[in-house]
Amino acid sequence: MNARSGRSVGHAIQQAVSGVNNHLLECQSAMNQHERSMSELVERRGQSLLHLAQHYLPNIDQQTIAGSFGEVRNQLADILGRKQRHEREIERTLQADAAEESRLETELEEITERLNEKVARREELEKVVAQRLETDEEFQRLSKEALIAEKELNRNEQRVAEIQSEAAEKLPSYEKSRLFKYLHDRAYGTSEYMKTGLTKTLDGWVAKMIKYPRARRSYDFLRVTPELVAQEVIRRRDQFNGLMEQVEAIEDRYDDEVGLTTVMREGQEVGDRRDRVVAAISNQQALTDKHRQELITLEGSQNEYYQEAVSRMKVFLSNLEDWRLENASRSTPEPDDDEIVAEIVRLGKELNENKQEASKLTHEHQVWRERTSDLQAVWQQFHRGDFDSSRSYFPYDFSIESYLEEFVRGRIDRDQLWSAIRSAQEFAPPWYDQPPTRRDRHYQGDFSHVLMRVLLDIAGQALENAARRGMQRRSPIRQEQRRQKGRPGFSSRGFTDGRGF
Repeated sequence: MNARSGRSVGHAIQQAVSGVNNHLLECQSAMNQHERSMSELVERRGQSLLHLAQHYLPNIDQQTIAGSFGEVRNQLADILGRKQRHEREIERTLQADAAEESRLETELEEITERLNEKVARREELEKVVAQRLETDEEFQRLSKEALIAEKELNRNEQRVAEIQSEAAEKLPSYEKSRLFKYLHDRAYGTSEYMKTGLTKTLDGWVAKMIKYPRARRSYDFLRVTPELVAQEVIRRRDQFNGLMEQVEAIEDRYDDEVGLTTVMREGQEVGDRRDRVVAAISNQQALTDKHRQELITLEGSQNEYYQEAVSRMKVFLSNLEDWRLENASRSTPEPDDDEIVAEIVRLGKELNENKQEASKLTHEHQVWRERTSDLQAVWQQFHRGDFDSSRSYFPYDFSIESYLEEFVRGRIDRDQLWSAIRSAQEFAPPWYDQPPTRRDRHYQGDFSHVLMRVLLDIAGQALENAARRGMQRRSPIRQEQRRQKGRPGFSSRGFTDGRGF
């Protein structure tokens, strides 16, 4: 088949996830470097403010100024230290998150490989079972009898429904007829009718007028027949179920003999494990997003450390405002204070420029965090849909790389990317739904698709609908019987919650 495998497309998505994660780490590194630069500027500006205060405010005790500045500097250093420790703690948590995601992804790859092997083995053994059923004379005979019984059962069910509908429509008119009820309550026309003389004559006149004998026959038919046909339906249903249990027992025997039962059980166990790992990856990525958001909050101005530092600085700087110091310096002939003020103003400008750069970095970091989260969400949808199974494929010319590049550049969003992937993806049909089998058979339901395939071949066109109805009738019954016996159940979706296995 000239197509691109689902695994190939999955690897491309995984590489793109790694790429946007690297961009996110680069943004984080740039923000950390920028924060260190900001801290150095703040420290230098604080020292300059202290020098200016010591130079020009003789009315304030210099030792007091130095002590006050030392106190606030220590407080700010403590706040910064607590913030940095918190950041390092989150960064360590993110490293652990990344390690856990990597472990889960590796585990998923291993499980998927095992599951693909189980699927291949299942299909191989299903073909063997189908061949044995097709050559088993007892199975062929019982199957035909079961299909005929189902056809009769369906006909009886339809007849019951028709009679019940007719009775519901017509019986009330009899019950509301006073003359009919009068004769019926007296058992007119039966051996139980005991009236004589004029009463009998008048009753006969009434019966003739309303054509009572025919009306009574219709009334009795509408009242009794539904129950009689319903009893026949029960008999037909028991007959059908009895025949199908024999048919299913033969299939179970062959399943056990060739090892299909064991493969089904093992495949379902591996499939359940895959579903759990896919869910675990999704939960882990949600936790990682939460931790990344915590780190972004710490690097912005809406966090407890920032607010605490701003509050403390306001108290200290209220007595050392730049404009007061600058005005005072201009009124003195000494050049020293002018140089200090110039340094303060220059550092202030650098701080403002750095704040603008910090805003840009924060925005860029947020953009890449969202892209990382969105692309991981697409990756999870890919997993949950079993698009990475060996049966999954895409058109040969499907360029997932182009779509991923458009997404990374911000030209398409997550929904558009997923829509492109989903619309291009297909699953190769299982063996029982491949040519020369008619493709309109639609094997949908929690039943044995092997048995369905063989029964449809036996049924031909005349009994095809009986075969479909019969499998649907038996599905819940057989599933419960298999559960009670400890046998693996049937699922239209295969070994997982998706459709690829």
